[in-house]
Amino acid sequence: MKNVLLYCRQGFEKDCAAEITDQSSQQGFYGYAKVTENSGYVLYVMDQEDAGERLIDCLSFNGLVFARQIVAVNDVLEMSQGSRVESLLEAARALPLAEDLWIETADTNEAKSLSSLIKKFEKPLRAGWKKSGLIRTKAVGIRHHLFLLDGESAYLGVSYAKCCSDHLMGIRRLRFPSSSPSRSTLKLEEAFHQFIPAHQWEKHLSEGLVAVDLGAAPGGWTWQFVQRGIHVIAIDNGPMQKELMATNLVEHEKSDGFRYQPKRPVDWLVCDMIETPIQVASLMSKWLVEGWTRKTIFNLKLPMKKRYQEVGQCLEFVQSELKQAGVSYSLQAKHLYHDREEVTVCIITH
Repeated sequence: MKNVLLYCRQGFEKDCAAEITDQSSQQGFYGYAKVTENSGYVLYVMDQEDAGERLIDCLSFNGLVFARQIVAVNDVLEMSQGSRVESLLEAARALPLAEDLWIETADTNEAKSLSSLIKKFEKPLRAGWKKSGLIRTKAVGIRHHLFLLDGESAYLGVSYAKCCSDHLMGIRRLRFPSSSPSRSTLKLEEAFHQFIPAHQWEKHLSEGLVAVDLGAAPGGWTWQFVQRGIHVIAIDNGPMQKELMATNLVEHEKSDGFRYQPKRPVDWLVCDMIETPIQVASLMSKWLVEGWTRKTIFNLKLPMKKRYQEVGQCLEFVQSELKQAGVSYSLQAKHLYHDREEVTVCIITH
């Protein structure tokens, strides 16, 4: 497969395109990104038969900020009404065997109209895939993706466990807890899932740790820590949810998040303040360099244009500060499903 299909949030196609173009050139691959505004996806086009698969093999999914999913594909498939399953099966025979088939669309209102079509032919499509031997339990880590553009055209391709999302449409769906004071709690919960492997939760999110939440009110991010028995120092001039304060796990200090300094080092610093990205990046760097915290998750609120470039500048600044201070760390950044005009960053020092 010669091309790469990347899913992204609607409206972020140019940022996703800029990122894959940059990453591709760094790996010695050259092509161009086809962008349709507000489509929810980007196609990176190359001219060699297996270029898409080779490029994906060189990439790290967690190293891509704006991509929700990454799939190796060829050109658009045109499907004739009445023979959609047959035409797709014929094209699928050129793919490697897979352990599963996912039928997806872009995450847009327009694409939602395809849900009835998916329900109509998903069952016969899966039956055809199995009957043709395209799905094998032994083909671990390989997945077929049918990405519908409309009722007559689609991309058909393959993702590999080394570089893909484990969620349909690249979306980790979480249920909003009714006891949380705000929906922003889902951003931090998704960040925990995205950045911290399940087998490390006991180490990084165990009862008895101490966290600081800058810009905490009314307590959406604080709530996530309290549910895990983690003590929180909530920094905000605004009011915190009464139920959170009643847990005796929250210490509310009415102070400016940019001026607050902890009396002793803490385990976590989280920040969802609405400030310029570079200001937040500078503040997070200071906490890590000074040793006030060992771990941080924070949001960078992005401008309307050149968001990929803004993220890159902020991350380069943080990395430069940590390197100069001799701090060893791991850094990940992702435009999460529950993010909007922001990117979430996680840094853990060693």
